[in-house]
Amino acid sequence: MIYLILLAMFLVFASFVFYLEFRPIRKIKIDESNISSLSESFPEEIFRYNVISHIHTQFSFDSLGKPSDIRRAVEVNEIDFVFVTDHDNDNYKFFEDHRIFAGIEKNTPDGRLLLLGNELPVISHPNNFEFEHYRWKGEFKEDHLYEIIDIKDGIVWSKVFTGLTLIKNILLYPFTRNILHKWNALIPLDRWVDLYFERAKGLKLIGGLDLHIKFVYQEHTHGVLIPSYQEGFKWLVNKVFSKSEIRNKEDILDALRRGLLYISLKKKEGYFWGSNGFNIYLFWEKMPVGSSINCDFRELRTIKILKCNNSPVLVTEENRFSYTAYRPGYYHFEVYEYDFKIGNLYFGVRPVAVTNMFEVVNV
Repeated sequence: MIYLILLAMFLVFASFVFYLEFRPIRKIKIDESNISSLSESFPEEIFRYNVISHIHTQFSFDSLGKPSDIRRAVEVNEIDFVFVTDHDNDNYKFFEDHRIFAGIEKNTPDGRLLLLGNELPVISHPNNFEFEHYRWKGEFKEDHLYEIIDIKDGIVWSKVFTGLTLIKNILLYPFTRNILHKWNALIPLDRWVDLYFERAKGLKLIGGLDLHIKFVYQEHTHGVLIPSYQEGFKWLVNKVFSKSEIRNKEDILDALRRGLLYISLKKKEGYFWGSNGFNIYLFWEKMPVGSSINCDFRELRTIKILKCNNSPVLVTEENRFSYTAYRPGYYHFEVYEYDFKIGNLYFGVRPVAVTNMFEVVNV
């Protein structure tokens, strides 16, 4: 009898770990009815940049990171620009250089706001309803960026799943050696995109790390940081495309203001662009009906979903493809990784990329 009880307990425990390890589980129907093969490559004349937004340093009351730690992480991760946003001060301005810029995060009557480079307003934590001072109560003005992914928002979105995921990762640590194993399973991207279209359609998107350094052991120039900038800069990067070279703070702020980026998680990278004849279109550049929307995303076990006005028009596992946009609207890509599938049931579906909009118009 005791063996049956132990077996039952083991099966319950194994089921618990299996579910948490391979959630979310989604039923996904592949729809490639309008897909075309991609014959062209991403245009060589387009410049590409890696941008980090929304990090905190020792000048925030709840962070310990130093300017030298950021500079080291920039070099290691090949980051082009970083926007520091310390709480209620811009003291990092005394350490600015041509790649790392001071800004601020502050509470306002409308809610939590970032000022990137002390200039560009960003609605911060729009998906965080846990705290009243985070909740955005103002207008969604078009001159504001919209922080569609903030990693802290994912942590507090469902505290139960966050806690259970942490327990699962501790149990699996001897095998994964990563306490943050599959952290992006906590990001409900589809729900956050729904909220964006309900509240703020038309605003340009950006992703925020909201990275705070909580522990430092320092005996050398570069000590042990938990979490560290070096690892954090791998979690979320804004991939900026530009038709002209970006040389300074004003140039990169202009590119962000225009929404010329997609958000990459866990270093999953690809290319997204529009074309019509010899004309190349980047995000938010108006392109005529009949133009092609192109994707080159060569990551294994990924699902690419192209949506028009937030309704799927293409769902595929192909790595390189094109779609002809025959109706006007806002088109964007969402890309998800998964662990395995059984038929059209996908296990471990987690977001790895979301783009700004391709604006298709009648001419």
